[in-house]
Amino acid sequence: MVNILNLIYLALTWILWLYSLLIVIDAIMSWLPMLSNSVVGRFLDKVVNPYLNLFRKGPFTRLAYSTGIDVSPIIALFILYFIQNYVLRWIFDILLRMMM
Repeated sequence: MVNILNLIYLALTWILWLYSLLIVIDAIMSWLPMLSNSVVGRFLDKVVNPYLNLFRKGPFTRLAYSTGIDVSPIIALFILYFIQNYVLRWIFDILLRMMM
């Protein structure tokens, strides 16, 4: 059972890492309009934008309009990093202690 929990933990961390990578690629592709309008760019927008839109509200919208800098990918990456390195570990530590 412990091996199954370890596999689930590794799979979730890998998925979060891959999603973080997709966010970075989408942010880089947004600098070049010909790339962001391509098939790959539109696919990445469909995958990444629902999560990024959570951080494109309120004061971050005003910041983006006034400076032209969208900080939502940075905030999204920090939150994914926090979930991956702290929340998942905390949850799986609790599950392992309950099993022993």
